Amino acid sequence: MIEVQQLAKTYGGNKGLDGFNLSVSQGELFGLVGPNGAGKTTLIKILATLLPPTSGSARINGFDVTGNQQEVKRVVGYMPDQPGLYQEMRIREYLQFFADAFHIPHSQQAGRIDSALARSGLAGRKESFVEELSFGWKQRLLLAKTLLHQPRVLLLDEPATGLDPTARLDLREQLKQLNAEGMTILISSHILADLEDICSRVAFISAGKNAADSDGRNVIELRKQDAALRVYEVAFLGTSDLAVKTLQAIANVKVLRVEGSRAWLEVAASDGEAAALLKSLVTSGIQIFKFDQRQGTLEESYQKVFGKKPS
Repeated sequence: MIEVQQLAKTYGGNKGLDGFNLSVSQGELFGLVGPNGAGKTTLIKILATLLPPTSGSARINGFDVTGNQQEVKRVVGYMPDQPGLYQEMRIREYLQFFADAFHIPHSQQAGRIDSALARSGLAGRKESFVEELSFGWKQRLLLAKTLLHQPRVLLLDEPATGLDPTARLDLREQLKQLNAEGMTILISSHILADLEDICSRVAFISAGKNAADSDGRNVIELRKQDAALRVYEVAFLGTSDLAVKTLQAIANVKVLRVEGSRAWLEVAASDGEAAALLKSLVTSGIQIFKFDQRQGTLEESYQKVFGKKPS
């Protein structure tokens, strides 16, 4: 679905990409990780036809991103790392504006917009102004807008940056659902726990090149945990006493250990139930700034490649 061969991009005398290679299969949810300035955003912009490569090739669904830009745009949905929003528009107007921009036939626009509103959970707020939304809900709106023209491929550049733990879980659930429906997704992120939870494979990039760990792997397969049993690390603001007491009273949750303001939980639950657990803690007045599924494979591999933890 996505094929990149020896892709290079030069800005003046600086190399944004330097012979990078990538292959993402149809229907795959694929992650891209690397330090700041590694070339992730440059790669995604080239795939979205927003930047021309200096050399090499990139194809999406068989179409060359340089020679067949219109065909590529029809099959690709792109969310940048710093998306802009028209704050003074109503939500319905915002989606209508992009339905026109995507050249969706007028006979289909109402249905597409209603579907986008329903998928994002914004159907009841379609007359609200964009500026009234929280950051997490704005991200939902951006994803809904990106899906208006029914793309087959999603290119997401750091979509979870700035989201609180609940919004990050919501985003992960949305991406899993889209992938289950057949969507091919390429996502860059520095939040390794998110990628480890949703991706089947992850590629490493550094200084515009494919990076490899000590075993010579520049793409790793992520092991899949038993969906019925997961371990989460939870970090609280302030003392953890009330949080731990609350957790111990919840069925399907086992507190493995507590260290200061952090706790490790074994949760016998699906993704949806884990999200409900987090929401119940928040609504109980417990302040949480971290809620991550712990697996270890990706962070260990990252440190092997780059010699440090992601920042």
